[in-house]
Amino acid sequence: MSGRAGVVPGHPATPAPDSDAGAAFRPVPRLSALDLAPLDTAVPSARLHARHVVREWGMAGLAADCELVVAELVTNAIQAGRRLPGPAVPLPVRLRLTGRPLGVQVEVWDGSDDLPEPARDRPGDEPGGWGLVLVAALAARWGTYRTAGGGKCVWAVLGA
Repeated sequence: MSGRAGVVPGHPATPAPDSDAGAAFRPVPRLSALDLAPLDTAVPSARLHARHVVREWGMAGLAADCELVVAELVTNAIQAGRRLPGPAVPLPVRLRLTGRPLGVQVEVWDGSDDLPEPARDRPGDEPGGWGLVLVAALAARWGTYRTAGGGKCVWAVLGA
């Protein structure tokens, strides 16, 4: 095997052979994505995935809150997808977790253009939206936007 000791050829965090030996080590970005079928089993799968990924990143203190936020956002995305007219099989839901210096960003995409709103306690309103109240309580900030190709993304940042 050629190369310097401690250098793993082809490893993304390994300095290039022609780089300065004293250059700072560049960590691999913390990113995890999961595509989910719009099935009832998707929510527990997404929760388990989030819990393990966040713990693997060394943020065990955020794991429980991240699990709850993921569960709420994935549940909402699956329900929104089921309300869409069109194909018999609703579009998949995409979950992405991004590690930040002091926290985690959760993003969930679905095929519906309808932006969610937190529940308001007014007579005559449709039930629902209480999960977003929980998301707002747990997240440092959250929001939503429509995507260029149709659908939307709901995101939340946990931690600082």
